Amino acid sequence: MEAFNTRAVFIVLGLCCSLCINFTCANGDMKKPIVAGLVPVHQRENGDSCVKPDLRGILTVEAILFAVNKINEKKIISPNKSLGYEIRDTCPRADKAAMDLVVNSHRPKDQFLAAAVGDLPQQRDDTDAFYRALLILFTGQTPHMSCIASTYQVKRKLDLISRTEFVFHAIARDRSNLRAIVHLATRLNWTYVGVVYDNSLEGKYTADLLEKEALDKFVCIGKKYSLASNASEAQVQTLITSLKAEKNFSVIVMLTSKLLFKSIIDEAFKQKINDVTWIGTDSSWDNAAAFSIENTAAQGMIKVGTSATIVEFKSYLQQLISNPGRNKWIMDMVSLGPASPEPDTKPTVRTTTSPQTQPPAATTPQKSNSTENSTAPPSTVPPAPSTSAPTTTPSVVPTVVQLNTTLLEQLVIELKSMAYSATCTIDSIFAVAHALSAREKCKTNCPEVHDFHKFIQNVNFTSLSGQRVRFDPQRNLKDVEYKIEILQTPGNGSAESAQGRTYLKLNSVGTWKQSGTKNSELTMRPLTGIQWNTEETKVPKSICHDPCKPGKFKALKKTRGESECCWHCLPCAENFISTEDESLKCTRCLSGSTANAAKTECITHFEDYVYWSDAGSLVMLFIMVVGICFSIYVAVVLFRNRDTPVMRRARNAMLVLLPFVVILFLIPVPLLSKPNTSSCEGYRAFFIIALGIPLAALIARCIFVENRYYDAEGQIKESWGQCICTPRILFAIATVLIHIGVIIVIAIFLPNEILRHPTDDPFTVYIECSIHEGFGFLVVIFYIMAVATVYSIMSMSEEITPENDMEVRWTSLCMFNWYVICFLYVTINYGVNGKGKIFGLAFVDFLFAVNILACIYLPKWYVILFQPEKNQADVSPWTMYVKTQEKVSVRLSGEESPVLPKRDPLASTANDHTKGHNDVDVDNNESRGLVYDKDTDV
Repeated sequence: MEAFNTRAVFIVLGLCCSLCINFTCANGDMKKPIVAGLVPVHQRENGDSCVKPDLRGILTVEAILFAVNKINEKKIISPNKSLGYEIRDTCPRADKAAMDLVVNSHRPKDQFLAAAVGDLPQQRDDTDAFYRALLILFTGQTPHMSCIASTYQVKRKLDLISRTEFVFHAIARDRSNLRAIVHLATRLNWTYVGVVYDNSLEGKYTADLLEKEALDKFVCIGKKYSLASNASEAQVQTLITSLKAEKNFSVIVMLTSKLLFKSIIDEAFKQKINDVTWIGTDSSWDNAAAFSIENTAAQGMIKVGTSATIVEFKSYLQQLISNPGRNKWIMDMVSLGPASPEPDTKPTVRTTTSPQTQPPAATTPQKSNSTENSTAPPSTVPPAPSTSAPTTTPSVVPTVVQLNTTLLEQLVIELKSMAYSATCTIDSIFAVAHALSAREKCKTNCPEVHDFHKFIQNVNFTSLSGQRVRFDPQRNLKDVEYKIEILQTPGNGSAESAQGRTYLKLNSVGTWKQSGTKNSELTMRPLTGIQWNTEETKVPKSICHDPCKPGKFKALKKTRGESECCWHCLPCAENFISTEDESLKCTRCLSGSTANAAKTECITHFEDYVYWSDAGSLVMLFIMVVGICFSIYVAVVLFRNRDTPVMRRARNAMLVLLPFVVILFLIPVPLLSKPNTSSCEGYRAFFIIALGIPLAALIARCIFVENRYYDAEGQIKESWGQCICTPRILFAIATVLIHIGVIIVIAIFLPNEILRHPTDDPFTVYIECSIHEGFGFLVVIFYIMAVATVYSIMSMSEEITPENDMEVRWTSLCMFNWYVICFLYVTINYGVNGKGKIFGLAFVDFLFAVNILACIYLPKWYVILFQPEKNQADVSPWTMYVKTQEKVSVRLSGEESPVLPKRDPLASTANDHTKGHNDVDVDNNESRGLVYDKDTDV
């Protein structure tokens, strides 16, 4: 309930404050802008005690004073306006300081609060106080310029009243710092590193963030050591002891607080850990820490940070020696109390205060350090005209105070050593000033007065440190640059004093830059001459394996026994290569190439196939030429004797098929050439057509077609009418069209590919068509066999007669051989590999041609050339008489001939069928007196 009431009070205050800001900002152009500082000037101790000064807070105060003075000198806002300031100590309660700044402020009406500068951490013991301070700023619509490098987010999210677009970070965030460290480790081949981190939630988050960034670059975080931010000397000793016993890396990243920085390095030196290179970040490195040249643990230590110190600011800090009174809290630290009556013996300081502040510190020098005054600290007032409120001189004459000059000098030296950490504060105030200048110059399409944060979002200028200041959409610095420095022994030519040369000094060796979302850029000078902690000039090694050479890649170890993450080198897989050292992955060789034995290069395959110059090819060519020549010779002989009896009564030995027999000998031509898509598809089409056309012709001449579409006289039946084409021609054309359709269907559904088969030589592949493997090849063979089967079925009713006895037998033998050759084709295709398969298939293709030539045409050719007596008409008187009587008997009454014995009915029926089927005109033969002898049938 109490928390709810508190929240309600803040909401009401915020709304009232918002209304007030909106009302007063309506005339904002007429008001003088000021920046507020929420600075931890003191360190909170037990309870709400704020006695001990915080040097970093005091340095921030000096940075605010310096930035305001510089902005007013340069007249950045406008010639008529100057920038003022108001500083509040956040000790002990940040929310009370913010409330006094935004709600309870007694600023004059001609001033308005432009922005608040300071660190409001998101993770501390008093998180609620800082959370409420942010709420107060946001509800007052006051932009907050934060110098917190951490990107850690607390679990408690800001509520709807808060607006995170009011928070700007003019400092590089820790993610960028860690990324720069990882890139440096990658450049120096440090793939195995350790981490020492703060055991707070924020420290653990930073360590996990480093591990994530390292994983992207294959940098292994070997082990993470946790240490409390306020660890005792004994705890530091324990850490170094365990590290010395367990470590197997030589690089360690420090993510601890700056308070532990020197103690860790000194303890490492005591325990003689001289083989470790320490890497510090902006958050962990303490510039004030000095290491003697004898400290071998610190030798070669690396800092990756901005280190953008403003020279003019150092000069400004030096002026504190003569004018410490400009900073109330410094006066509290160095005052010794009222001086003796001799004012010339000690320097004097005149102090002034704002009306709302406490009496001058000089009158009560110890009072300002009390708890009471710390809760409402005085506002420091610089020399006019930079004050945020009119200053008044005390009515009493200021008492001359005595200063501890030695302490003041030491304080100035220490502040100057930390000057780099104030750069963000100075850049933040300059960003506010440039935003105010932009608002003054804006005439059209300007954001509302209460949307001043939009002007800050769009600033773009070069700061006094040389850093480009502009913000990305997340309100972080868009341009980041880190210096890479190594702690070394000063050279003899160093400008340092003799005492200064006894300490190690930072030497710049490179830079890391990133702008927006562009790739980062790491620039390193040669690291020759660097004295590392190993007393060598070579870069130390910090790896868990030897560098992966070309042919291997870095892989995460997955062994269960591995207690630490690490990578080792694995050879690339088969047909994968890597061409660079420390490759993260291997690349597959392109098709047509193979990785060499070392897996470093892809070698293009030498493609082997059947060449025309091969011995087997020459044999096939010889058989082809001989077969074609002999086929042409047979064709000529048969053509010249086409009117002889043996050719006139031939049914299957048609002269028109002889050219296709010649073509059959050309089937192997595509096989004996380099396989490609065209030759493979051409071979399949050629194979089907060349074998299918003879089968189509045989089907057209089969007994089935003759009986169905021709009458006893050999004439086309009347049902065909006046058709131009004969049934034989139509059957032949239809069968050929089916062949073509089959070719197209197979080409679409079973396209050919070029197959590559490995050989004994890993860089040589044997290529062939895919038609010879798998289902596509069987489809073609089964189709050819199916066509042959159709012909065999359609010719089953053909009867053997004295006139066609030999031709029927030879054609039946041709079909039987056809099946045998197809079986032989399948056997060779699946039983032989390489070039032997091609030669075997080519030989089988020749057998198809030889089979048709030998069974259909060679018997006729043999009779014509070697048995001419059988190629003559039988004209003996008795034969003529028998034939005449038989025909007369059949024509008149079908009675039996008185001369010839009774014939077998089956033979008589076959003879009648033969009359209408043969191409020979029997009546004409009889008129010529030609009587055939059954012994002449072939």
